[in-house]
Amino acid sequence: MTNEQYAKAMTSDKKAIDNMLRVMDKYGDNKWWLADDVKRMCYFQLQEDSLLIEFEVFHKGVETLLNRGVQTIEFRDLGQLFEEAKTRYNPA
Repeated sequence: MTNEQYAKAMTSDKKAIDNMLRVMDKYGDNKWWLADDVKRMCYFQLQEDSLLIEFEVFHKGVETLLNRGVQTIEFRDLGQLFEEAKTRYNPA
């Protein structure tokens, strides 16, 4: 699946598709949004303001990654969630 196919499968909004493609391009061959490993997927998504995966998957995945319940309001501060994620997961 190409990045464009993926983005079009996620939304029909042209502006959102263009934004998603810009974000995807900076990762080159690291197509983390297609990963089978939800922890890896969410680790990278926490570093982006643009959502590349469905929010429900992201929310549940972050809970798995952090090994705790995460309130929806906590997603207002992705930086804080990412700092916590760095202590629990290493994608290398």
